[in-house]
Amino acid sequence: MKNPFICYSDEDKTEYLSPRCSLNRAVLKKLPLYGIEDEIEGMGFNEIFSTPAIVACIRRVSRRYGIDLSEEPDYRLPQILNESLESDDARYRQMAARVVKQFGNRLGLLLLALKKGERENRLARDDWDDACWEYWRSLKTVILTGGLASSMMGRRFKEDIQTIFDSAGEKPYHIMLFDNGTYIGVMGLAQKLMKNDTSCLVLDFGHTGIKRAVIKKSGGEIAEFTAQESLPSLHMKSHFDSEDEKRREAIELHRYIVNTIAASYRAADPAALDDTILISIANYTHNGLLNGERGGYAKLCVIDPDYAAVLEDDLSGELHRDIKVRLVHDSTASALYFADVDRSVCITLGTGFGVGFTDIEIQ
Repeated sequence: MKNPFICYSDEDKTEYLSPRCSLNRAVLKKLPLYGIEDEIEGMGFNEIFSTPAIVACIRRVSRRYGIDLSEEPDYRLPQILNESLESDDARYRQMAARVVKQFGNRLGLLLLALKKGERENRLARDDWDDACWEYWRSLKTVILTGGLASSMMGRRFKEDIQTIFDSAGEKPYHIMLFDNGTYIGVMGLAQKLMKNDTSCLVLDFGHTGIKRAVIKKSGGEIAEFTAQESLPSLHMKSHFDSEDEKRREAIELHRYIVNTIAASYRAADPAALDDTILISIANYTHNGLLNGERGGYAKLCVIDPDYAAVLEDDLSGELHRDIKVRLVHDSTASALYFADVDRSVCITLGTGFGVGFTDIEIQ
């Protein structure tokens, strides 16, 4: 079955993902199963399940159990939640079990809604036609990646999803987990796009953090993987009071990106590195062009929509080499790692939902 979310670029002779595949703009107009989490009916998918939603729930529920997490930063709470599932302290175990069960049920209901494709939910998604819903119904495997899908928490989510589908009498998706998913996007890019017998700098610019690695490919396989320290994503603001503010923030973000890439390149052995830098980015990019609609990186379009060309110019001057940059949508990069998994979708559970389809062909 043809994937209605995949487009083809005549200019660079490769496929790319349409922004309409996004789950973050979907609305659960009608619950596919009642009596479990009825209060989420009518909410957006990213309101129902996301890192911010889980963090808010952890703070609320932990207080009920007399657990003080007020000194813990938000970014630490998902990790604390995962660890608490096996804590020696019964309060932590009970708190974690309650939060994880709630969001496991929510995730199951969202996947069930996608599988069933009921009329009310179809009407609420006006940028999807019947082919989009039928494609979701035809999928066999859902691959869950990202920090929220790791370790014990991911296994609990998988159990809850199965229970939701069983309760609805619907054949479930096969849920595939990948525990060590930190560098999946980086590995996917290297596996698919790196030239053989080269060493390459590969980066993943997400909304929360930046992953960096130097990868050597030999004999068609990844021979060496050297991770550099992860960095925080800065200047991720996406709503502005004026165009001037938007441009100022875009320039600050661009400087941060260029400085990060240049420092990463220099921290390796520049003489041994290929001139092409591979970058996974949280944006629906194709042919070097960024999508200016949504997310923290969209504002870079005010500098130039052809952002890969801007990076190439600035990095070539900074590094005194003829640098080439390849930009790839981040969830597509993750999906490339699972290219051999038939009829599957890769969903990254993070700040929001990331979606990548494993049947995409990128040259």
